[in-house]
Amino acid sequence: MIKFFITGTSSGIGKALAERALAEGHSVTGFSRRHVIEHPNYKHITIDLADLKAYHNIGFECSKNLEAIVLVNNAGTLGHVKPVAKLDPDRIDSSYRINIMAPTVMSHLFLENLAKSPCPKVIINISSGAGSYPIKGWSTYCASKAAIDMFSEVLAIDHPEVRSYAISPGIVDTEMQGEIRRLAKSDFPDVDRFVEYKRKDELASADTVAAKLIKVIQNPEAYKEVRLSLRNVVL
Repeated sequence: MIKFFITGTSSGIGKALAERALAEGHSVTGFSRRHVIEHPNYKHITIDLADLKAYHNIGFECSKNLEAIVLVNNAGTLGHVKPVAKLDPDRIDSSYRINIMAPTVMSHLFLENLAKSPCPKVIINISSGAGSYPIKGWSTYCASKAAIDMFSEVLAIDHPEVRSYAISPGIVDTEMQGEIRRLAKSDFPDVDRFVEYKRKDELASADTVAAKLIKVIQNPEAYKEVRLSLRNVVL
């Protein structure tokens, strides 16, 4: 059995991954503001990941006979999509707290709590192709995903005993995609392209992404690079 700790389990990739892991007989602790999963092997921690004080009581343990213990920093926000001059400072702060601070703090606690545990450990940070190129109006999202890629690279050299990944899931049919399609063209000129992805059924399902993530976790020797696109993972 694998023990999963997953942020953002109320919807999208996080919910799909938690449900698939549970269906395969694994144990899951989920972190989000809403509790939506009911299962005997699921534990929920209600948390606002943008609030640093909320982390004080979080702990990680590894019981005997686990195949691995896995932290998936999945929770994320698109943030305020506007030209930089029109950004709301409060939303800038919230975006960076959720997209950068939360994975950093969660990874720190995971490593600190499990420092003496012999259990194989994996940390997955959900990244995005948007961290590799600029997108008009997406300054906080692009910057935060570029940061999480580099954080994961440093994590891997700081802690070679832990399998570390920054995984880009591709364009996935989640609420974030719905949020993108609802953006004003004046703020995001490329919105029509994302509308077309949905119209042409070109979005990956969250269930498919979850299956690919579990395949990576269960076959670490086949996926040795830190930065990984799930488009290169075949089920």
